[in-house]
Amino acid sequence: MNEMNQLICNSCFYLSLASSYLHGLGALFTSDSDDDEDTSKANEMLVRETALDFKRVIEAAVVKAHPEWAAQGLVGEEIQAFSDFLVYVLDSQTILSDWAVLIFDTASGFVDVYKGKNFSDNDDHDSRSSTMTIRFEPGHYQPLLPSNERPSLGSLLRLLDEKGVLYVVTDGNS
Repeated sequence: MNEMNQLICNSCFYLSLASSYLHGLGALFTSDSDDDEDTSKANEMLVRETALDFKRVIEAAVVKAHPEWAAQGLVGEEIQAFSDFLVYVLDSQTILSDWAVLIFDTASGFVDVYKGKNFSDNDDHDSRSSTMTIRFEPGHYQPLLPSNERPSLGSLLRLLDEKGVLYVVTDGNS
C-alpha cells in the first residue's frame, strides 16, 4: 500500500529488502503460537511500511540519475524494480549505503553483490545484520532468511569462491 492506501503491485523487490533487513535486526515479532494473527499482521504492516520507505528512497535516487526513465515509464508505482537500482544508493547518505545485498539469480546461477560505501566488512554482529540475501527467479524476488545467525559478507564470498559460483561485487566506494 502506498501513502494514499492504494495497493502497489510488483513490489516483491522492496518487500524482500524490507523482510531481510528487519529479520537481520531482529525487529520482526515472534509468537509461540503459529496462529497468532495479531503478530502476523504487525509483522506484515512493518514489512510493508519499510518496503515503501525503501521504494521511495531507491526510486528517488534512480530518477535523480535518470529523469527520463520516469517519463518513459521505467520507474513508478506499478513498475517492477530491479536489483540494479541499488547502484544508485550505494554511495548515498541513506541507511542503504550501510548494507551489502547479495542477489542470487536462479536462472543464471550468478550472484550480484551490491556493497554500500559505509558497509563494515568486519565479521561482527553489525556486519552480519547488514548483509541482505535475496533470491531472484525471473520476474520475482524473495528474501533468503537464515534460520540462525545471518552469515557475514566475507563468509558468503568465501563460500561462493569454494563452490565456484560466479559473482561480481559492485562497490559504493569505487
